[in-house]
Formats: sequence, C-alpha cells, structure tokens
Amino acid sequence: MKRAFFCTAAMELVFSPIMFAQDLQISANVNSNRIALNQQFELTVELNGSDANRAPQPELPDLSQFAAFLGTSSSLNTQIVNSQISVTRIYSHHFVATREGRFQIPAIRLAYKGQTFATEPITVDIVPGQASSPPPTTVNPKRSQASDAEDLSNVLFLKAEANKRSVYQNEAVIVTYKIFTAVSVNSYGISQLPNMVGFWSEEFPTAQRPRIYDQVINGKQFKVAEIKKLALFPQSSGSKTLEPLTIDCEVQMPRRRSRDIFDSFFDDSFFGRTVRKTIQSDPITIDVLRLPEEGRPADFEGAVGSFTISAAVDKSQVQTNEPITLKLRISGNGNIKILAQPKIEFPTDFEVYDPKVSENIRRESDQIAGDKTFEYVIIPRFPGNQVIKPVAFSYFDLGSKSYERIATAALDISVAKGKENLAAIPMGTSKEDVKFIGQDIRYIQMRMPEFRKIGPEFYKTAPFFVIFIFKFIGLGGAMAYRQQLDRLSSNVAYARSRKANKMALKRLRRAQAQMRSDNARDFYSEVSKALMEFIGDKLNVPAAGLITEEVEKVLRARGISEDVVGEYIECLKACDFVRFAPAPPHNGKRQGFFEKAKKAIIELDKAI
Repeated sequence: MKRAFFCTAAMELVFSPIMFAQDLQISANVNSNRIALNQQFELTVELNGSDANRAPQPELPDLSQFAAFLGTSSSLNTQIVNSQISVTRIYSHHFVATREGRFQIPAIRLAYKGQTFATEPITVDIVPGQASSPPPTTVNPKRSQASDAEDLSNVLFLKAEANKRSVYQNEAVIVTYKIFTAVSVNSYGISQLPNMVGFWSEEFPTAQRPRIYDQVINGKQFKVAEIKKLALFPQSSGSKTLEPLTIDCEVQMPRRRSRDIFDSFFDDSFFGRTVRKTIQSDPITIDVLRLPEEGRPADFEGAVGSFTISAAVDKSQVQTNEPITLKLRISGNGNIKILAQPKIEFPTDFEVYDPKVSENIRRESDQIAGDKTFEYVIIPRFPGNQVIKPVAFSYFDLGSKSYERIATAALDISVAKGKENLAAIPMGTSKEDVKFIGQDIRYIQMRMPEFRKIGPEFYKTAPFFVIFIFKFIGLGGAMAYRQQLDRLSSNVAYARSRKANKMALKRLRRAQAQMRSDNARDFYSEVSKALMEFIGDKLNVPAAGLITEEVEKVLRARGISEDVVGEYIECLKACDFVRFAPAPPHNGKRQGFFEKAKKAIIELDKAI
C-alpha cells in the first residue's frame, strides 16, 4: 500500500504540470485574407482555457516586410458553468498593409508551463485598390470593373420580414432577413448589424449554408435565402424602429451585352465579371402596446407569454442539520432570461442559501421557449413537521390577453431530531427568536475551565514578526507584478520599449551565427537589422523604412549624449558601407565589430 501511494504521488507531481498546461488552446485569424494596399487589417490571437488569464501575451512575429504595426487591444471573458471555469482572452493587433503581394503570417508561439503552443500560419494577399475587388484581368483591358454605382435593385435586394407589427411589451417579434436575387451571388457578408436599442434580442441558429428556394415576384423568378433570424422583445411601450441590416455581396455579372450571335456564349459565368454590391433592408416600425393596468397582480414582474411552474425537494424526511435541495422551475414560451426570482416563504427554522440559477433556452421554429431553474439549499435546524408554502408566479397570457397567476403545491417536510443536541427553547419564544437559537450561542458552560500556560507565545517571537512583515512585502510585490503585466498588455509602446534590449540581443545572436560564414554581408545585414529594430522598439515606430539619417536626427532631438549617438550611428554606417563594399573585412574584424555593436545597443538603452 505504501509503495502504491508513493508511486501515485510521484506520477501526480510529474504529470500535473502537463495536465494543467494542456488546459490552454491558442488560435489566430485575420478579419480578411484579401487586403487592399494601405488598408488596415486586424490579426486576432485568442487564448482559451482556464489558464488563459494566467498565460503571458503571445509574442507576434515580425510582419514589417508587408505591414506596419498600429496598436494592440485586449479583452477578457470568464464564464462559470456547472462549477467549470471557461476563460477566453483575445488580443487584437492592428496593422496597415504597406506592400503588395502574397505573404504568410508565421505561426504565433506561446511558451507556458514547459510547453509550446502554436497557431497555424495564415496566408494573406495584399492587392491594389479595393480589397474585395477581383485582381485585374488581361483578357480585355477595355472592360472596366463595375462598382456599387451600378443599379441592381431590380435583381438583387435584401428584405426584413416581421411576423407582427403590433405587439405587447416583452412579446416576441420574429424578424427574418432574406436575400432575393435573380443574378449569381458568389458570396456575401454582414457589414453592419441593425441598431436594436430598446429590444432584447435572441438569435435563432442558422445553417452554414442557408436553405435556398424559388419565389416569383411581379412575374420575375428570384432565388431566396434566409440569412438571419431574430426574436426581438421590446422592453418599453411606444413606436419602435428597427434599423436596417447591411450586407456586402460579390455578384457575378455577364461581361457582354450585345446583339452578337455569340452573346449567349459569352454570357457564361466563366466569362463574367464580379461586382461588389452593398445592399440593406428597409427599417421596420413596430407599435408596442402598454400592458394593461386592470387586473395586474401585485407580484407581476413583466413576464409575457405562456408559462408553468413546479417545485420539488430531493427528500421530504430528514434530520436536523441535514441539507435539502429545493428546485423551483418555470417553463414556457417567452423571454426566459428576464424571469425574476420568485419569492418563497420558508419556515423560520430553515437556514436558506442563495439559489443557483440555470437556464435552458430552445430556439425552434418561430418560438423562444425553455425553462429557468432556481436551486436552493436549505437546512432545517429544529425537528418537527414543516411546510414550504405554495410559490406563486404571475404573467401576462398572450392567448387570453389577461393576467394569469399560477402556483406550486405546498411541500411537507418531516424533520426528525439529529445526533447533535439542541438548545432548549424557552416558553413564549417567538419565531424570530427561534431563527437564532442554536446558531449564535448554543451552550453556556457554568463550570469555569482551568487555564494554564502551555508554552511560549509565538506571536511575541521574532519569527512571527518576520512572517507577518513578509506577507505584506509579498502582497506588495504581487500587486506591482500585476500592474506591470497590465501595463505591458495595454501599453504597446511601453511593452516594446521594455523588451527592446532583450529582442536586440536575441537578433545579435543570429548575426553571431553568421560571423564565421563565407558570406560576410549576411553578418553585417543581421547586425544592421538588430540596430534598426532596437530603435523601432524603443521609439515605438516601424523599423521598416528607417534610414540612418533619420535615426541620428531623432536621437539627437532626445538630448542623448554625442558619444552614445556617435557610436551607434558609426555602427549603422559601417554596416551600410560593408554591405556594399567589394571586399568585406575578415573574421577577426567581424568579432570586434560585433562587440562594438553590442556595446552601442547597451549604452543607448541606458541613455533613453
């Protein structure tokens, strides 16, 4: 048994870091794989898992070859479901495209708890002009691409359909967005969601490929696709307007419009042209009726729809101080999420804890339905037959257009005396007094105990004060470390400046690896890159495009001593000279120059 115990403990010590480290996933994506030159784009890095909040920020690869860095923002989302913690941290990095061509964003890596996590590489195309336009074709230069100005309203439009235009407050309105098209739509994307101020919204799940069917309008046949479906619950009375939904479409249009006998051949989609078209739905006005005052129950909390209520305990016969679980469930059709917690009258002998609330929402057909459960833990403190009175719930019934009040059945609980002795209850004690007997002071000892000294007082010794002070020092250090991490994650300039020296020395090591190679220009090119990127990190500017004269001007403007600036600029000029010299220096001079560049970086880091 002892051998098995020690083996198990050893396995936990070895594998537990791996198990914890595995509770982390990393992924990356860009908002568009096709980007226009000089257009901004966003690279999102997402960490998922319970360790996402503790893991450091992943380090970005160098994208200066084709993009300029603008800034970073981050967000954190934590959810607790069934005692399981789910954490998502998102880092949004903003860039602007600076060079045309096809490029690859390398895998983004994160080292954490002895493991390395990596994303998949991402390929992006940077094109001239509009990002979504197709690349120029050489079939016929005289053919121009169509733009949004081309009128396609007769063959392509977006329509928003509401199943009701007059509803009560908090009654569901089902809004469906449909694309009607008599042309070929290659792809579409939602560019602007409607402003839903004044509505509580629930979105119906949609298939990855929407169902397409035919519909004839004014004698013309259209293909129809439902792209979005919402249930909207107006939160106040009056006239409400739902703003339009805007989408961008890629439309395949025939390239020729002539009377040539071969026109039908060239109308084939293979010879077509792509048009980018932005369409939007019309706004929808909904008249929201006020709920009637007549017959409104005093406990009405705004529920509208059709509901049922039930209550049950996991056991009806218990002993004192034994916990009981009471589940109160409200089910039906309507806005489940806003259902308020009903008021329950518990016996005064019961100790009651705050409920655990869970929701189960079903979005099917044209209805929002489900149930909301309130789970209480209650503990009877005294024996006897106890009754939990019926729990009432009021709602406005849409079928009868009137208020309904429903209630659960009473719950009888038989409480027997447990093993623990209970304090005697004096005659004439009120129910309010019973709540505290046995909880605050249960017994009064009449016999005075004998006190004796059991040893020296630890709180008077030096180790106690050392431990006491060390706690505050540790707390202060933890707070400073947390502030440092927050500053690094929110202030990009500060983060780049702090890491500049470390990154420069890392880049110099790459140059050192090239020191003994036959190609000396590679060595000086790596040193020059380390010097330039150190300046870019320190000053929070893109290293791409920096020239030696600009670096010298910026450093002198900051009031840095002439000796430090001179040494640094001399290294940069030496790199520029040697890279284009016909006969590069031998290895011995490279070693001396490497030490000189390293010293220049360290001295400049101290001066800035």
